[in-house]
Amino acid sequence: MNRRSWLALVVATGVISGCASRSEVIDVPLVATPQNAQHIARATLSPVGDHTSIWLTVGGVPHDMAVSSRLDTALYAGTCEHLSAQPAYETRQANSVDYPSLAPRTRHWAQAPVALGKLTQGDYALLVRSSAADGSRPLFCGNISAG
Repeated sequence: MNRRSWLALVVATGVISGCASRSEVIDVPLVATPQNAQHIARATLSPVGDHTSIWLTVGGVPHDMAVSSRLDTALYAGTCEHLSAQPAYETRQANSVDYPSLAPRTRHWAQAPVALGKLTQGDYALLVRSSAADGSRPLFCGNISAG
C-alpha cells in the first residue's frame, strides 16, 4: 500500500469512528395498540447533535388508513401505560422512506428536538399515531430506556 492509500484508510476509519457508536443507538420495541392488533414495529433512536433521529420499521397498519405512508410520532413523559396528557416533544411527521410501496413492511423517519441522552435519563415513551387524515389513532407505543 502506498502512502496515499494508507492516508485514505486512516481518514475513512476516523470518519466511521465519528459516527454514533452502537452504544449510542437505542432500540425501542413498539407494542401495537388494540386499534392495530397483530402488527409489529420497532424504533431505532440515534443522536444527531442536540436532536434525536427516529427510524421506524413498521410491519403493518390498519387496512382502512387512507395515507398509510404517513405516521405521526411524539415523545411523552411517562410510560406507555401512563402517558402524560400532552407530548413532551413533538417530531416532524414520520414520512415513509419506502414510498410508494405496497410492501407489508415500511420504514419511516422522523427527528425529535431533544438530545437522546435526555430521553434515556428520564421516563419517556414513543407514541406512533396515524396521520390526522386517518384520525390520529394510536398505533404503537414503546418505552425508551438506556438499554
